[in-house]
Amino acid sequence: MKFIRENLINKALLLFAVLVTVVGVVGIILNRMEIQSVSLNLFLAVLILIFVLILVVFILDVIVPISRVHKQMVNLLTGKNYKKIEPTTIDEIGVITHFFNEITHDLEKISYDIKERRRMSSELDIAAQIQKDVLPKEAPEAPGLDVVAKTRAAAEVGGDTFDFLLSPDGNQLFVYIGDVTGHGVPAGLIMMMVDTLVTAMVYRGVNNGRDLIVNTNNLLTPRISSRLFMTSVMLRWDKNAQKMYYTGAGHEHVLVYHKKDESVEAIRSGGIALGMIPDVNQIAQEKEIPLEIGDSVVLYTDGITEAKNNTGEMYGVEGLLESLKKHGYRPSAESIFDNLTRDFSNFVGEYVQVDDITMIVIKYLGKDAATAKIKLEVSTDEAQVERKSKLWGWS
Repeated sequence: MKFIRENLINKALLLFAVLVTVVGVVGIILNRMEIQSVSLNLFLAVLILIFVLILVVFILDVIVPISRVHKQMVNLLTGKNYKKIEPTTIDEIGVITHFFNEITHDLEKISYDIKERRRMSSELDIAAQIQKDVLPKEAPEAPGLDVVAKTRAAAEVGGDTFDFLLSPDGNQLFVYIGDVTGHGVPAGLIMMMVDTLVTAMVYRGVNNGRDLIVNTNNLLTPRISSRLFMTSVMLRWDKNAQKMYYTGAGHEHVLVYHKKDESVEAIRSGGIALGMIPDVNQIAQEKEIPLEIGDSVVLYTDGITEAKNNTGEMYGVEGLLESLKKHGYRPSAESIFDNLTRDFSNFVGEYVQVDDITMIVIKYLGKDAATAKIKLEVSTDEAQVERKSKLWGWS
């Protein structure tokens, strides 16, 4: 019986064989009983009755199940409500029924995934907008300094940050850059927490970089996972004394171009990343960066130094140092910034940006120089992690 139930052709052959067998048996019986008086009409009537019975069995066992599947398929294709069908056989109709049920189940799952993706995309858009609102749109004046700062996230939400904050007395300008491990929403949340903490402490009167780093770490560490941390460099510009200081929190080097001898210095920022240990009071230090008129300071995140070209070679600190040595003499922070960007773009070529990238260039023009507006730019790759360009750019 299983042989018959597994195949419609076998089932049709069986019914045909039954029909032929019944007709043959009836004919033999009539012949042996020597019944000669049975009319041809009666014989045909019996034959038709048998045929009808077989046809009814075929309709109930084949046509009706096919019609049920067909109806639900039409409903599915025309966007109407459909329902799953319980398979009653293991033949081709049963296989088609099971296939239909599996397909509709997968479609429901895909539909749910699409709705969930749209919801997540909407929430990511909101998170990205919040982050853009947190990042600075303008900066306070910095007499004596010419400054350009730009950042580009590798996804909707990035882990790089920078800001310019003025102390309540107006004499101290804090400039900092930070890089949270990884990128995306978790990194973006840590970035926004640090920005909020630093801003609040500056407004409350913390007046040096070391205390900002120590206090930020004390508040941040108990509130985040030990696997997440943020490296940072905090600069403090004393407007009256025209002096620059730095405090490191495990970040990249601070690069300094000295106009006098056209040399470039890579200063280790020192310290330890925010969020790694509960107390950095004994580690954090604020040190001066001696500057003369025409000198420049460059801050950056590892999205630049760890970027690779098509041969797998990393740009590295050496690449940035060499570029700064070539262009540090230029008269403005913007011209230095643009040329550093051009050298980086030429090196990486068709670059797939996989990490957030931020850079700040500060040029010391002297106390008597005209105050220039700090130039800022914040952009994202809008989730196009696979973005490629002949020449990488900030926007």
